[in-house]
Amino acid sequence: MIRTIDGKTYTDLGIMGIGTNILGYNNEKINCRVIEAINKSNMSSLNCPEEVFLAERLLELHSWADKVKFARTGGEANAIAVRIARAATGRDRVAICGYHGWHDWYLAANLKNDNNLEDHLMPGLEPAGVPKVLSGTVSTVTFNDFEELDRVFTDPSLAAFKIEVQRNIPPAKGYLEKIRRLCNENGVVLIFDECTSGFRETFGGIHLKTDVAPDMAVFGKALGNGFAITAVLGKEDVMDCAASTFISSTFWSERIGFVAGLTTLNEMEKVQSWEIVTDLGKYLLKSWDQVATSVGLSITTGSLPAIATFRFNSSRHLAYKTYLTQELLKYGFLGGCLVFLSTAHNSEIIDKYCQMLYTIFQSIKVFEEEQTPEVKFLEGPICRTPFKRLND
Repeated sequence: MIRTIDGKTYTDLGIMGIGTNILGYNNEKINCRVIEAINKSNMSSLNCPEEVFLAERLLELHSWADKVKFARTGGEANAIAVRIARAATGRDRVAICGYHGWHDWYLAANLKNDNNLEDHLMPGLEPAGVPKVLSGTVSTVTFNDFEELDRVFTDPSLAAFKIEVQRNIPPAKGYLEKIRRLCNENGVVLIFDECTSGFRETFGGIHLKTDVAPDMAVFGKALGNGFAITAVLGKEDVMDCAASTFISSTFWSERIGFVAGLTTLNEMEKVQSWEIVTDLGKYLLKSWDQVATSVGLSITTGSLPAIATFRFNSSRHLAYKTYLTQELLKYGFLGGCLVFLSTAHNSEIIDKYCQMLYTIFQSIKVFEEEQTPEVKFLEGPICRTPFKRLND
């Protein structure tokens, strides 16, 4: 539940703190531990013991890994992983498949050449401010495209292959295995970005459901249940190369994130949160389909159940998505076409939401059939196109 400054309250059936609050907002147990840490002082020139304890806990969950480095945001954790991979290989280029943050190394993928900044490889992510000299340092790969893998690995300057293990669709049979083999054969560091998928379907990275282990993995979002903490796990021979470069930040030793991370892991394990949010997500996906079918509206559902999504099968998808958010607010819900499920959600909340959704979908069905001008049903501008991830 969210309360606004003017006293209104909303149930969040949207992105739940940008996907962080897997145990719900204002979790009492986590808050109490964090407040206790603050009262004892949250910042020192020395490492706090919780940093070591959290590292040990994460390594217990990922037996392939040997060492951990911590940061505060997903973007900087991914930048750390790329820096270490480049140091480990002595190479420069990176191949990517997915969304990995806002830093220059990543947005360089949208500099198709030095003379044409408008022809982007990933729509919606503007590379303004990114030095043109970085053009060509990052290659993009389409998820589940086996032939593209052969192409990208012909580059002898390739340092790392970075990929989100799963976003909307699962990896095809043999896809991750081929990436692992090619990385081994070419001395390339394999990095799994699990900032979003981690702890959503398993107690740890979703890659644990496969037989493929990376050289490094990045975690964030759910790890701290709304408190800033991210982690880079890796094999010893790769992680030790961090000592040959400079990676540092003042607040990486700040205590709150480590305390929150440890408590979050304990609470996740206690309630089996990954099972709860997955079951709720399956229920929501089924409910979306049922409501749409009942009114004769065409939608497509997808993604990990715990990060449920749908889209309207219409050229006016964005207009209808805007209308959906607009009308849900009137019913006391924050929402759109993406829901990060949490343990604070339940079937009763979803049922109440779907009752409202039925009325909204009925209206959208009429708008679609009659091609009603958007100005007649929208109270503001249409939402912007979300940026496209390469493994949609």
